[in-house]
Amino acid sequence: MYLRRIIVVVLVVMALSNLTVSLALAQDPDNGKVLWEEQIWQCSMCHGDMAQGLYGRPLSNSTATETEWIDQVRHPRRSMPTFSETQVTDEQILDIRAYVTSLPAPADDFRPQDPGTSDNEGHNLFLQKRCVACHDPDVGPLNNFVQRGEEPTAAAVIAQLRTPKNNMPTYREDQVSDAEATLIADFLAEQYALQAAPATLPTSGADTPTSQTAWWLTLIGSLALALGLVVRILLRRRATSR
Repeated sequence: MYLRRIIVVVLVVMALSNLTVSLALAQDPDNGKVLWEEQIWQCSMCHGDMAQGLYGRPLSNSTATETEWIDQVRHPRRSMPTFSETQVTDEQILDIRAYVTSLPAPADDFRPQDPGTSDNEGHNLFLQKRCVACHDPDVGPLNNFVQRGEEPTAAAVIAQLRTPKNNMPTYREDQVSDAEATLIADFLAEQYALQAAPATLPTSGADTPTSQTAWWLTLIGSLALALGLVVRILLRRRATSR
């Protein structure tokens, strides 16, 4: 019995060792550089092009372990959103870690970039929740809505935050509440109304394609009528001369 326990312990240790080795071998800084620069997950939009910190803290001076990096991506603290394994794998996370920790250390006096404020509640939340890091407030978050002809309602925005499409990460309710998401949706709806409108609207008194067509039809009709009258007069004169 004692021997069996020893064998089990040895097997467990070997399995853990193999896992550690496989994770260590997965760290490819060259691939991490490609992943970082492709900006599929927009990491640099929050952490800076050189991982020096921007809206989010610096990463180039990170001393976190491989396991801590993976845990932070899967179960982030504070305002960082959640990325699922279908969006970014553990191996890709470690490759990114290997790359960014090879970059120059950030300045000692780092301070997060101020996203600004707005008197509009929804716009202010859009800024303060760092949505602006990845989305141009006038274009970015609206492209898909405009293309689909779908208004960014509160329900649509909340659904995108909780169960996002494509590469957008997930935001928990303790990060962006439903009430806050509703205010953001109201702001986006205002922007949507502006972008969904025709690029050029006719102004009062201006010529439009419809009015120009009517004008030409009227002119042609008038000319035809005048020509008809001239023909009738000529025919009468000819008849009289006989």
